[in-house]
Amino acid sequence: MKTFCHLIGKYFGIIAVVFLILGMTVPDSFKWVVGNIGGIPVLSTLLGVIMFGMGMTMTVDDFKGVLHSPKAVVIGVVAQFMLMPGLAYLLCQLFQLP
Repeated sequence: MKTFCHLIGKYFGIIAVVFLILGMTVPDSFKWVVGNIGGIPVLSTLLGVIMFGMGMTMTVDDFKGVLHSPKAVVIGVVAQFMLMPGLAYLLCQLFQLP
């Protein structure tokens, strides 16, 4: 299982591009992702699995790195919660999106 997870992590970019191309060429094949299975939303479940998998790869050293460079964390938070929404708003205004 560890080898399998390592391979997925190593080739995640390629896997993502393959699924992007599949989703763009045969979108009907992926409609099940936005539905429910047994009353459980599939998209939320898949996102939770991905986040859990990413969290399982973290080590104590990763958290120590955050404590040693808080400036990078602040920049990331500002970018995520202020810069990116502001840019999205500007793009919506520019392209006159509803």
